[in-house]
This record gives sequence, structure tokens and C-alpha cells, in this order.
Amino acid sequence: MRWVVGLDLRPHSHGAINFAQWLRAHDKQPEQLRIDGLHVVEARMFNLPGGKSRAEVVGDALKAARVAVSVRNASEAFDSVNVVESIPSVDRGVVDVLSTAAGLWITDGIILGRRGPGEHGALIRLGKVARNLLRKLPAPTFVVPPDLELAHVGPGPILCAVQLDARGVEVARYAERLARRLGRSARLVHVIDTGDPIGLQYLPEGSWDDLHARQRDDAQDKIVQWRDAAGLTAYTLLAQGQTVPRLVSAARELDACMILCGSRQLSLAERMWISSVGSSLAAAAHLPVGVIPSSES
Repeated sequence: MRWVVGLDLRPHSHGAINFAQWLRAHDKQPEQLRIDGLHVVEARMFNLPGGKSRAEVVGDALKAARVAVSVRNASEAFDSVNVVESIPSVDRGVVDVLSTAAGLWITDGIILGRRGPGEHGALIRLGKVARNLLRKLPAPTFVVPPDLELAHVGPGPILCAVQLDARGVEVARYAERLARRLGRSARLVHVIDTGDPIGLQYLPEGSWDDLHARQRDDAQDKIVQWRDAAGLTAYTLLAQGQTVPRLVSAARELDACMILCGSRQLSLAERMWISSVGSSLAAAAHLPVGVIPSSES
């Protein structure tokens, strides 16, 4: 497996480094594992008044990147730590550089930290780079709370949110493969969000409860049939409620180590009316969230 880790050198942004360290410690085939750290120096950093030369900026950035990894005792987790310049005539910034780095070899995941910490309702949660990378999704992309510590990663399964279709099968297979590499189990979670018209007096008493029960029973049969037809082996879990809060609460209940989900690859127009589950989950979760692209993308 190969991972590309975007190194954010701002204070209190060590979550991605810690997650990379956790992956190294738990991978069952370390001889086939490569983790590359990459910090991107944006072009505007070279044009600051009274600034240093280009070579000095890049050299200092490389030293800072290596120190950031070292102070987390994670140097041995990385096969390389490098710095790359963003060149406006060639790329469009950090997102393009990370995408290119992921495309040079088969990459199992890009890891980067989000802006907002894990337990606080910050106004800015994802940040520009994470948000745009999730839209582009050149490879499976893992967004990590910037303040993630090793102790925050639970001993439980990989929680994998699935829709009962072909895209869901792709995400589930990725989850099962990653679970085998990390010595964890995978749990396939399907959430049915039917809404709840609480307080509508004109509905017969108990009718909504009956509908929920029928939908739950029907979905339970469907998820088992879907899993068996796809040849998947992971345990399944059915949940009801609002999708993102329910997935986050399920991850807490299971003491999961990470959350995976697929991407609907919404257009810009669709994003004006429909929220992306992957982006919303990555912005809200207390754990690393991996958004897996579809082969149709």
C-alpha cells in the first residue's frame, strides 16, 4: 500500500502525521507499505515583502517538515518527507500538487488534516484544501481532525457507510481490504433517513412508528441480500436517523478506528441544493474519514 500525507506545518495540525504513524504501526505487511510526506509551498510564499530567496524558503520548509514529523516521534513511519513548490503556470495550488503526487504511482490514500479540531464547533471545519480535494477526489482521500492523537483512534472496526448499489460494493471492498491489512474488522453500515414528522396532529397515532418498523425490516433483508450477492463478508449494521449524525454516533458506539464512505460526485449546481455526505462527515467526525471515489468517476 502507498499513502501520500499532506503535511500542514501550522501549529496544532499534527493529526495527519499521527494517523500515518498509526497506519505504519498496524499494517500487517510492512514490507509492502510506503508512506510519503509532502509539504507544498504555495507560490505566494515567494513574493512576501522582504522575504527570503526561493531556495531559502524551500530549504527552511523542508527543515520545518522534518521537524514536524520528528516532534511527533513519527520519523520512522515515513519513507520520505519532501517539499514541492506550487507553480502557477503548471498547477493550481496544493490540491493539484497532491493529486499529481498520488497519480505518479498507485496510491491507496491521500491523508490530510482539516482546519477545525475534533471537539469544537469551529466556523471553518474542512478548510479550502480538504474541501477542494474531496471534490476532485483523485484517489481515496482521508480527512483527519488536526488535533487527532493516537489515543483517539479506537480499537474497534473500520466503519463503512454503504448504499446498497454497485458504488456501495466498491467502498465495501476497499474497507474489507484495508481492514485485512490493519488487522481490524469492517462493519458495513446502511442508514435509512426517512424523516420524522413529529407533532403533526393529523397523522394517526402510531402510524409513523409502524412505517419505521416496516422500513427497518425491509432494509434489513435488503442489506443482507446485497452483501451476499456481492460476495462481501463483513458484518452489517442498519441504522435509522439523519445520516451524518447517525454515522458519527455509530462510530462512537463501536469505538471505530476510522469511517469510510463513498462519493456521489455532485456537480457544482447539485452542491447548492444537496449536501455531500462525505464532506459533511469529514467536517464533523472525531475520527479520520476516508472518502472513496467510484470507478465510474
